[in-house]
Amino acid sequence: MPRAPRRTAVAPAPSGGRRSGGVAGAIGREALGALVALALSVIALRHVVATERVALLWYDGDSVLLPLVHRSMQLGQPFEWAMSPALFFFPELPVYLLCALVTGTPQQALALNGLLVLLAVYALVRAAANELMPSAGRAARITVSAAAVAFVTLLVLTESSATATSLELASLLLTTTYYYGVVLAMLGTAVLVLRAVRVGRASVVVLVVLGLVALCTTASNPLYVPWSAAPVVVTLVLLAAVRRVPWRPALLLSGTVTVGSMLGYLVRIPLQPFVSLDPSTYVRPSRAVETLQFFAALTDVRAGTAAGDAGLFLMFVGVLVTVGGTVWAWRVRTARTVLVATALPLVTVVAASIGVVLVGSETPRYLEPVVTAPLLALVAVAELTRTAVRRTRVHRPFRGVRATVAIAAVAVLAAGVATAPSTAHAVATARYTPSSCLDRWADGRSVTGVGQFWTVRPLATYSATNVQLLQVRDTFDTYPWLVDLGAYRDADPTFVVVGSHDLWTTAVEDSLGAPATITHCTGFDVYDYAGTSGADVLRRDVVGSADEIRQERGF
Repeated sequence: MPRAPRRTAVAPAPSGGRRSGGVAGAIGREALGALVALALSVIALRHVVATERVALLWYDGDSVLLPLVHRSMQLGQPFEWAMSPALFFFPELPVYLLCALVTGTPQQALALNGLLVLLAVYALVRAAANELMPSAGRAARITVSAAAVAFVTLLVLTESSATATSLELASLLLTTTYYYGVVLAMLGTAVLVLRAVRVGRASVVVLVVLGLVALCTTASNPLYVPWSAAPVVVTLVLLAAVRRVPWRPALLLSGTVTVGSMLGYLVRIPLQPFVSLDPSTYVRPSRAVETLQFFAALTDVRAGTAAGDAGLFLMFVGVLVTVGGTVWAWRVRTARTVLVATALPLVTVVAASIGVVLVGSETPRYLEPVVTAPLLALVAVAELTRTAVRRTRVHRPFRGVRATVAIAAVAVLAAGVATAPSTAHAVATARYTPSSCLDRWADGRSVTGVGQFWTVRPLATYSATNVQLLQVRDTFDTYPWLVDLGAYRDADPTFVVVGSHDLWTTAVEDSLGAPATITHCTGFDVYDYAGTSGADVLRRDVVGSADEIRQERGF
């Protein structure tokens, strides 16, 4: 019996305004979808702000990096930043600066930035739906895209701890320094790949945009390579080898992301003065077993609460949809875009999961693709389900499905409207109380002090502009990590902030002598060395070590 021919015909273009009731109807539906996504984003933000997770959003030592960059720029300090391997130049810094431009406090800017990220996730998933569901109605594509954001929001609602060292990964999208830029680039890359696969050729526009995304993202954060570029190449080459994707677009797309990523690495060469550690220092294969044990322990901790169990279940569902969708798409020999949209997330999830263990990294946020990559598979499985149902008589009674979707949309919008006022109030009135104590101590004087990373960074972000704080090790040498070395130029530090959780190898008073005064604040003490020999030691050790570091970096 002859085999049925494979269905590899190019899918029709997405339906336009005529099918959706004209241009006005199309705009109305798109606006409704965006409003639902916004409501979901507000709900997610409200949960984070109302729980201990808010500390990670607003006051964590890493999270305040971009507010510190903005503050440094406002003060006119030289741009001599010592970053991590992730530079956050694209797209994080320009997006945050725009948010800061239209808000009044760092908390407001960070909150707005988080909302924009979730809306960007919706926009990219919506673009993917256009490529994966070209014969579906506009309403169906919008519904599926909103459902993907709802999945992320549900995950966020299960996360409430104050630490980044946990398997609470979805809420990291709301922060500015836990790699949302690479996540958006990963989704954007997938959309461009799906576009080329659907039409059967890689246009010049697609290749140029894809190359620029790979170049800019890799230059800013090399995580783009293992999270996006490598999975794209592996997926396309494998599917082309088994004749499920044409070789020509597969090679063009693979070559473009490869060349773009390589050029990104070349761009990092002149940016080297800003990089504190080479990415290779994070690779420790000898610790693979310890890493596996570490993540097993994190899973046990996450499973210790009902919310944690729900979060793990949702993560499992996402992975299950990815695996099941790939098998389903392979067996039914569906449109090649659907197969790519399930296989690519599967390769990404496997690469991220195995890669973290093999490199010996005990950093949970490197598993973020496990949460975000399956969003593409959710859309693909929705298309598989839609086309499978259309072949049966079950597809005729649509009213029940439409009514359910309408009720869900109304419920989400109502929840978003009900949540918005309290969310806006919490964001507008948010203040970092410990910095108020430091400001009262300074009493309007222009003063400069020093302290350790976790204690001084939120204080440096939220204190008055007349109070400057420099980051040091417990030896009073400059700690060049996520800090502007330009702020140390000709500085005159006269006080030390001693946090209640700081670890000092040698007591501060043993190193600097007795302070002139000690002021007690919640969570820290202020040791004032103005007019004492301790201030001379601070100036010599802190400023001197910063001068040496700047010279080494070529500033």
